[in-house]
Amino acid sequence: MKSNALISIIVSLMIIGCSRPLVQFYPDHYYNNQRVYENKPLRFLLTFRGNWDIVTDPNLMERSFRKEAEFFSKSGLELLFIGSTTEGYHGTRGVAANLNDPAEEYATNIRNLNKQDIQNDQGFTISDNEGITVVKWVYDKNGYRFAEFFFNIDTYDIRIAFWSRPEYFNKFLSVYEEIIGSLTVTNGL
Repeated sequence: MKSNALISIIVSLMIIGCSRPLVQFYPDHYYNNQRVYENKPLRFLLTFRGNWDIVTDPNLMERSFRKEAEFFSKSGLELLFIGSTTEGYHGTRGVAANLNDPAEEYATNIRNLNKQDIQNDQGFTISDNEGITVVKWVYDKNGYRFAEFFFNIDTYDIRIAFWSRPEYFNKFLSVYEEIIGSLTVTNGL
């Protein structure tokens, strides 16, 4: 009986350890030396300011982030990237969905889905970045302050979030805005 239990445990661990790799619908890359995030299928670039450690392949993400990527994937979304500054004071992530919603409608839907967990909702600010409507939403959640930026390229809705503790946030909001301001639509080749 002990050997059957041991065999069951070993088989269970093997199955868990051999989970299928996550497929990327929108393969991307972060060029660390240039601090540039590029997504050719979605046709955009972002230039980061400062030292960021960003992972774009969900199969290389830490376990908790991989679970987040799996959750998004099951919902028809894709976790494009996740990362933080090297000292760990600031976080970022990108999510894509093929919903063809205008940026403000997409932002409103995300806000409504998360309203139970949100504190200090500072509302939306809408701007134009080289012909692309960008919606910024600032709010607090679980002791962190977030700035989320929503935009649409073709039929793709893209959501880029930055967060930090409130004591750092106001000093770095302009940095987050500068990163989003670097948004460049490419031809995708």
